[in-house]
Amino acid sequence: MERPAHTDVAPAAPHRRHRRWLVTAIVFAAAAALIAYTVERGRELQRVSPEVFLGAAPLVGRSFRDGWDWRFGWGLIGAGAIAALVIAAVHSGWIQRVRLRTVVASATVAAAAFAVALALTDGIDGVLHGAADPTEYLANLPGAPPPGEFVRTFIDRIDDYSVHVRGHPPGFLVLLQAMHALGLRGAWPVAILSIAGAGVVVAATLTTVWAVAGGDWVRRSAPFVVLTPYALWLVTSADSVYTALGATGVALLALGLRTHGRRGALLGLAAGLLLGSLLFGTYLGAVFLLVPAAIAGRALRQRRVAATLGAAAGIGTVVIVFLVAGFWWVDGAHRTRVEYWEGTAQFRHWGYFGWSNIAVALIAIGPATLAGLVALRDRRMWWLVGGGLAALSASHLSQFTRGEVERIWLLFFPWLAIAGGALVVRAGRNRASAWLAVQAACAIALQAALVSKW
Repeated sequence: MERPAHTDVAPAAPHRRHRRWLVTAIVFAAAAALIAYTVERGRELQRVSPEVFLGAAPLVGRSFRDGWDWRFGWGLIGAGAIAALVIAAVHSGWIQRVRLRTVVASATVAAAAFAVALALTDGIDGVLHGAADPTEYLANLPGAPPPGEFVRTFIDRIDDYSVHVRGHPPGFLVLLQAMHALGLRGAWPVAILSIAGAGVVVAATLTTVWAVAGGDWVRRSAPFVVLTPYALWLVTSADSVYTALGATGVALLALGLRTHGRRGALLGLAAGLLLGSLLFGTYLGAVFLLVPAAIAGRALRQRRVAATLGAAAGIGTVVIVFLVAGFWWVDGAHRTRVEYWEGTAQFRHWGYFGWSNIAVALIAIGPATLAGLVALRDRRMWWLVGGGLAALSASHLSQFTRGEVERIWLLFFPWLAIAGGALVVRAGRNRASAWLAVQAACAIALQAALVSKW
């Protein structure tokens, strides 16, 4: 990776700067109004229809009646210390001076540490609850048949499993069965897997940014994928693993698209195997494919097809393996959709959740990401950010996600968070540091107030 480059830019003309501030102010006012509306309307909905199971509308609380509980934990202090180090690295220019590998490695460690510190606000339970809860995957291991039979009979026996298993393909439980066979038993190995995922997400996302837009954008974006409100949910659910799996697949594809021939095809094949595996961890893996499709489409204009063909072959291989094992993805998605509409979704009317999903996404990505989306002008970065927005929009419009998107949409959030790097370009280091401070404060305040279901 290349050495740092000078990133200061000439100030924008006053009229352009004022117009940009006006647009940003309008966007933030609209976002604040939407969040306020969904909070008030959600509280009313929870009172009238408690079966919507919100409790912290528009977010989901562990208590479905009242998920808010202001509390103090030493994890908040730890998260604040990590945030201060990241902000100091930006403000002092350290992130511009060190080697790019050091930036990526530091961001990877800092992201995992920030997410763990937030979770530790509630002690060890804050880390383990998402793995040990009876509705999650781990509780199904004692009653699940061996992996081959489990996959083959999954659709027919779906009602035998907990709500999270019923809502997903069989892949993650098969992974847990493999870990169990290797002696990695109990909640801790599952939690450690999610913690590792929180770091891998950052490393893979920044690798993709480097492959598509260069090293300067890695330095600009790195702090904004570390200090994010959605870090609250990164170490507390299997969706952290799915997010890491998808991001790594995109990174390998992006690297493959930078080269030709056999190397590009092999990288593409590895990417396809990971993206194909994602399809069997979460059904949203199908719409997530819009992210790698965006960068593949950009590369096709340059006639780089080896990696794309390799990725298609990898995805097809995983699909065929599961089909031979007795699970057809389309049938599984259909059965899960039936289960979904027979469950909580029947009480979650689109008139509210069509708006509240967007409000939750705004809360999860934080104000700095929103400002970055307004400020972003680089076309190379828009291939990534646009892919993330397209995938999120497709998921939303499918109406298959009514609520709980603070967890479900973790797949897409990192590809929006990288837009925060535009604030470094537009506002410089000092204002970018201020935006990061706001971002970290939002995450810490949200953790202190919300007792999340995950």
